[in-house]
Amino acid sequence: MNNIYHLNTRVEKISQEHKIIIDYVSKFNKSYKERDKEFFKGLATFFDFLEKDLLTHFRYEEVVIFPASITGESNYGNTLMVMSLQKEHGLLENQLQCLTDELKALKSSHEKLTSELIEKIKLFIDALKSHAKREMTDLYPMLNDSAKCKALLEVYAKDMEPK
Repeated sequence: MNNIYHLNTRVEKISQEHKIIIDYVSKFNKSYKERDKEFFKGLATFFDFLEKDLLTHFRYEEVVIFPASITGESNYGNTLMVMSLQKEHGLLENQLQCLTDELKALKSSHEKLTSELIEKIKLFIDALKSHAKREMTDLYPMLNDSAKCKALLEVYAKDMEPK
């Protein structure tokens, strides 16, 4: 059976999105340290993108990847990990919504980005990085090592494909 990182499916794309998140976080942290004004001007656009794409990413994990993980490797540790990751999805979604709303309000008021808001964004970005790393180091390797999980991923992924 194939390696999940080489399946020509949405599962592969989802697994690669974690690297994109980590790369963006590195860029954010560098710009944060340097207080790069041009980078911060693009934050509202980035959050608009995140609002759409991150939520789609989370839904796919929750409907395909998490169930395949729990069903394929049904042990206490794995179930606890998946429940924790799903809880993080909810927390990250709430933070994202609040930050997106604040950035939109800031943009319409034509006020400058405050240090307080930059700190909130940094906390969100750090939490997102930590979450992505956990999925990359714990969840995806476990899925890849389990023939049953890989088979379930293919079945669940097909159910998500447009008819």
